[in-house]
Formats: sequence, C-alpha cells, structure tokens
Amino acid sequence: MVVCGAMTTEHDYLVGFKKHFKRSTLSVRVTKKPGSPLQVVQYAVARWGGASSDFDQVWCVVDVDEYQDLESAMRCASENNVELVVSNPCFEIWLLLHHTHHHTWVADYKALKILLKKYVDVPANKAVDFERHYRHLWRDAVKHARTLAEEGTEHKRNPSTRMWRLALAINGENGA
Repeated sequence: MVVCGAMTTEHDYLVGFKKHFKRSTLSVRVTKKPGSPLQVVQYAVARWGGASSDFDQVWCVVDVDEYQDLESAMRCASENNVELVVSNPCFEIWLLLHHTHHHTWVADYKALKILLKKYVDVPANKAVDFERHYRHLWRDAVKHARTLAEEGTEHKRNPSTRMWRLALAINGENGA
C-alpha cells in the first residue's frame, strides 16, 4: 500500500512503475485530500493501521516543501510501522535523478521544474508519463538518490529522496 501526499505526480509515477513491473501485489492509493506529511501519515494509520493482514507494508510518500510537521510525521510513521518516503524539497527531485546526478541545493518545485524541463515535458497538471520518460532510467535514479543522503536523513538534506527504497521494494528487492 502506498499513500501519496499529492494527487497527480507521485500517483502517476507509481502506477506506471507498478504497471511496468506487473506487480499485482502493490496497491497504490492516493489521499483524496493531499496535505502535510503528518496528515498523510495520519490518514494511512487511520485507514490501514500500519502494516496489516491486507498489506505487507504501508508506505507514505511526502515532500519537505514548507511543511512544519515533518518530525511529527516521522515519529507517527515509526510508531505505527509505516515506511516514510521523504523527498527534499519535493518528489520531482526523484524524477530529475532519472536523467542526471543532481546534487546541489534546489529551492522548491518551481526551480526543480526548470531543471526537469531540460530532459522531459512538464505539463501544467503535473502528469507523469512513466513509460516514455522514466521506465528505462529508474535504476540510475536509485543509484543517484542513494548518494545524496544517509537513509533516514533525507528531510535534512536538500536535495534528497528516499524514493529509491520504495522503488526497490516494489521491484521485490530490499536495497541493503
């Protein structure tokens, strides 16, 4: 189970990823009310109570952005057996890492969008075409992301993302 803190980008990417690898065991659900990291984690906990008999794992995908409740979200996730994927400053850093090993500070989504446009179209609605732009490059993104921050410190390091861990999990790898 994956709960995304946004309506389009993360969902489109993860649905495309799942479809590409034909992982029928992964259920991608998107919160209907995207919000802060803590709201996303609380939604997952209230709805699924962490890993349950229905799901082996529950993951939440959130951005650092300007949110002030990330530490609380991390604590709540840890206490409830929820895996937290934090991207700093936002999920689009993961998309950029498919195309280049970007390792310098990025202000926000707007700045990332400019960088990402060098490689792919970035529609106004933030839709993602996984098959066209990302499916052949996801292992490069894993390799690049792993070098940006020590696991568990992604919220403190810009740029960084823990999406590499979720990508490997979806593909049936543990990533150790």
